[in-house]
Amino acid sequence: MEPHRVNIINTLQLIASAADQLDYQRQVPAVNVATELVNQWFDDFYHPGDARFEADFSSGELKALVEFNAFYDVRVSQLPDDLSEMLESPVWLEVMAAADKALGANNWYAVDAR
Repeated sequence: MEPHRVNIINTLQLIASAADQLDYQRQVPAVNVATELVNQWFDDFYHPGDARFEADFSSGELKALVEFNAFYDVRVSQLPDDLSEMLESPVWLEVMAAADKALGANNWYAVDAR
Protein backbone atom coordinates (compact mmCIF):
# COMPACT_ATOMS: atom_id res chain seq x y z
CA MET A 1 0.00 0.00 0.00
CA GLU A 2 1.26 3.46 -0.89
CA PRO A 3 2.53 5.62 2.02
CA HIS A 4 -0.10 8.34 1.55
CA ARG A 5 -2.90 5.75 1.76
CA VAL A 6 -1.34 4.16 4.84
CA ASN A 7 -1.01 7.48 6.64
CA ILE A 8 -4.48 8.76 5.75
CA ILE A 9 -6.30 5.53 6.61
CA ASN A 10 -4.39 5.11 9.88
CA THR A 11 -5.01 8.73 10.85
CA LEU A 12 -8.74 8.54 10.09
CA GLN A 13 -9.00 5.29 12.04
CA LEU A 14 -7.24 6.93 14.98
CA ILE A 15 -9.39 10.05 14.86
CA ALA A 16 -12.55 7.93 14.73
CA SER A 17 -11.69 5.83 17.79
CA ALA A 18 -11.60 7.13 21.36
CA ALA A 19 -10.21 3.77 22.50
CA ASP A 20 -7.33 4.01 20.03
CA GLN A 21 -6.64 7.60 21.07
CA LEU A 22 -6.46 6.61 24.73
CA ASP A 23 -4.28 3.62 23.87
CA TYR A 24 -1.94 5.90 21.91
CA GLN A 25 -1.70 8.24 24.92
CA ARG A 26 -0.91 5.29 27.22
CA GLN A 27 1.76 3.97 24.85
CA VAL A 28 3.42 7.35 24.33
CA PRO A 29 2.76 9.44 27.45
CA ALA A 30 5.26 12.13 26.48
CA VAL A 31 3.23 12.99 23.36
CA ASN A 32 0.30 15.38 23.48
CA VAL A 33 -2.11 13.17 21.52
CA ALA A 34 -4.71 15.93 21.15
CA THR A 35 -2.18 18.13 19.37
CA GLU A 36 -0.74 15.17 17.47
CA LEU A 37 -4.16 14.31 15.99
CA VAL A 38 -4.40 17.81 14.57
CA ASN A 39 -0.81 17.95 13.35
CA GLN A 40 -0.93 14.53 11.74
CA TRP A 41 -3.92 15.48 9.63
CA PHE A 42 -3.21 19.10 8.73
CA ASP A 43 0.59 19.18 8.70
CA ASP A 44 1.88 15.68 8.11
CA PHE A 45 -0.44 13.56 5.99
CA TYR A 46 -3.23 15.40 4.16
CA HIS A 47 -1.74 17.07 1.07
CA PRO A 48 -4.47 18.13 -1.35
CA GLY A 49 -3.16 19.45 -4.63
CA ASP A 50 0.00 17.34 -4.46
CA ALA A 51 0.01 15.12 -7.54
CA ARG A 52 1.75 12.22 -5.77
CA PHE A 53 -0.75 12.36 -2.91
CA GLU A 54 -3.77 12.53 -5.20
CA ALA A 55 -2.48 9.69 -7.40
CA ASP A 56 -2.82 7.32 -4.43
CA PHE A 57 -6.61 7.79 -4.18
CA SER A 58 -9.63 7.41 -6.42
CA SER A 59 -11.75 10.45 -7.21
CA GLY A 60 -14.42 9.21 -4.80
CA GLU A 61 -11.88 8.74 -2.05
CA LEU A 62 -10.47 12.22 -2.63
CA LYS A 63 -13.99 13.68 -2.47
CA ALA A 64 -14.57 12.07 0.93
CA LEU A 65 -11.19 13.35 2.15
CA VAL A 66 -11.96 16.88 0.97
CA GLU A 67 -15.30 16.77 2.80
CA PHE A 68 -13.70 15.48 6.00
CA ASN A 69 -10.91 18.05 5.82
CA ALA A 70 -13.38 20.92 5.38
CA PHE A 71 -15.45 19.68 8.33
CA TYR A 72 -12.38 19.25 10.56
CA ASP A 73 -10.84 22.57 9.49
CA VAL A 74 -13.91 24.55 10.55
CA ARG A 75 -13.82 22.97 14.01
CA VAL A 76 -10.12 22.62 14.77
CA SER A 77 -9.79 26.02 16.46
CA GLN A 78 -12.53 25.03 18.93
CA LEU A 79 -10.73 21.93 20.18
CA PRO A 80 -9.00 21.66 23.56
CA ASP A 81 -5.33 20.71 23.54
CA ASP A 82 -5.73 17.99 26.16
CA LEU A 83 -6.94 14.53 25.15
CA SER A 84 -9.21 13.94 28.14
CA GLU A 85 -10.89 17.31 27.57
CA MET A 86 -11.03 16.72 23.84
CA LEU A 87 -12.79 13.37 24.30
CA GLU A 88 -15.48 15.19 26.28
CA SER A 89 -15.85 17.94 23.70
CA PRO A 90 -18.99 17.80 21.53
CA VAL A 91 -16.94 19.36 18.74
CA TRP A 92 -14.39 16.52 18.85
CA LEU A 93 -17.18 13.96 18.92
CA GLU A 94 -18.46 15.53 15.69
CA VAL A 95 -14.98 15.32 14.14
CA MET A 96 -14.71 11.69 15.23
CA ALA A 97 -18.08 10.96 13.60
CA ALA A 98 -16.96 12.70 10.41
CA ALA A 99 -13.79 10.58 10.34
CA ASP A 100 -15.94 7.50 10.80
CA LYS A 101 -18.12 8.64 7.91
CA ALA A 102 -15.05 9.06 5.67
CA LEU A 103 -13.87 5.57 6.63
CA GLY A 104 -17.26 4.15 5.75
CA ALA A 105 -17.56 6.07 2.49
CA ASN A 106 -14.27 4.55 1.38
CA ASN A 107 -14.79 1.06 2.86
CA TRP A 108 -11.74 1.59 5.06
CA TYR A 109 -13.13 0.31 8.37
CA ALA A 110 -11.33 -3.00 8.29
CA VAL A 111 -8.30 -1.93 6.26
CA ASP A 112 -5.08 -2.84 7.99
CA ALA A 113 -2.97 -0.01 6.60
CA ARG A 114 0.69 -0.83 7.07
